[in-house]
Amino acid sequence: MKVLFSTPVPEFAKEVGDVISLFFGKIVYRVNQPPEGDDLVVEHSESLEGDIRRCFVTLHGQFDGSAKLEEKIQTDSLIEKRLHKRQVKRCVYLTLLQATKQSPPWGSLTGIRPTRLVYDELQHGVTLPVALANVQQTFDVSEHKIELLKDIITVQQSLPVPTAKDTDVYVGIPFCVSRCYYCSFLSAEVGKGEWLAPYVDALLLEIESTIKLIQRKGLNVRAFYMGGGTPTALPLPLFRKVLHAAQPLIDLATEATIEAGRPDTLDKDKLLAIHDVGASRISINPQTMHDETLAMIGRNHTRKQTEYAYKLARDIGFKHINMDIIAGLPKEDEEHFAKTLTWSETLKPESLTIHTLSVKRSSVLHLKQDSLPRGELVSTMVDMGRAHAYKQGMQPYYLYRQKHQAGNLENVGYAQPGHACLYNIDTMEDICSVLAVGAGSITKRVWPGREKIVRAPNVKEIEHYINRVDEMVQRKIILWDEG
Repeated sequence: MKVLFSTPVPEFAKEVGDVISLFFGKIVYRVNQPPEGDDLVVEHSESLEGDIRRCFVTLHGQFDGSAKLEEKIQTDSLIEKRLHKRQVKRCVYLTLLQATKQSPPWGSLTGIRPTRLVYDELQHGVTLPVALANVQQTFDVSEHKIELLKDIITVQQSLPVPTAKDTDVYVGIPFCVSRCYYCSFLSAEVGKGEWLAPYVDALLLEIESTIKLIQRKGLNVRAFYMGGGTPTALPLPLFRKVLHAAQPLIDLATEATIEAGRPDTLDKDKLLAIHDVGASRISINPQTMHDETLAMIGRNHTRKQTEYAYKLARDIGFKHINMDIIAGLPKEDEEHFAKTLTWSETLKPESLTIHTLSVKRSSVLHLKQDSLPRGELVSTMVDMGRAHAYKQGMQPYYLYRQKHQAGNLENVGYAQPGHACLYNIDTMEDICSVLAVGAGSITKRVWPGREKIVRAPNVKEIEHYINRVDEMVQRKIILWDEG
């Protein structure tokens, strides 16, 4: 659909475009330009009367309609800008809601962290039910999603709160044995492996400097997480070198996770290497049980390889295994997804993350111009996953959303009581600092009460990271020596 947006505040146009996409999916979007065969024209205007700002939105084209909203202008410039943007977005949303008769499950929300809005309300001293009701009323969130938020925040509030001296540690291994077609993460295929050893050498230097920084600043390691890519895509000798270098961090951590995500990268020796360093949590992620789908999305493993990897891990003694599955994979329907859920039950993961397919610009699916599945189909799958997790005694403990996600839905992590991943919560809620090493990783310092959050990203390109690792080390030192 071709959409023209006319507005006196073009600085809000991107966010308004996200709202329009809630109703129409992929759009060709133009702002403050002459009409040019547009399917829909969204006209926005404003007026001021004292300290009241009135916002008007009118639709022309395939849909007709209008709406208006009034807001009191705030004296604090930062708060005023945020609320002004929210007013424009909500007015556009209300107009489209009335014109299309659609009801997006997350209402007018386009951000990745709906929980943060509830926490913002709680900071004003209200109870959780009142905070949830305020978010529901302001953003038109469905009752179903409000219940999900309530369950997630209830679990999060039962967990230890990070202190000012706490930090998480992330170690990034940006290599995979093959690229999944839906993947947009920074990762490189292992290929001939010419970059693996130089990358590990640079990574070890950064890990060593991070340990020294933690010691010098007297920090506590709350959660350790090694992710990727696929860490177990490294050959065993290099994988062991990274684990040995990270051992002091794992020893300090309350919780230590290592992604062993691709079953085709796992064998007894690699799983023993993980177990021997004391990692308390691993992920083995099939995404689906169906071999035909796995081949279609570029994952070079089978259902039987997943089952074998789980048996190996259990025999070795792992007490917490996370499983990821995806709702809305190409050619899959409710029956496919139901079979994957039933199959996952036989493997008995302690935690289950249910993702909704997202087609990002850098993914193979986007390049192939594959479209997202119908929102109603994926919504049914997500509801099936939620019911399945509850039936298994799991509780939802973290949630995030992505753009270009099927049905404008969400990704949710479920876990058995006592198995919620602190690192996932800390990252999604921005409540704990993170010292991150590896190409494309992002160090984040969080001041008490989230008063200030400052990030220090590492360069993304693997060759640049190897050549500039000393600079990556200094970025963290400078950030932690600030204030």
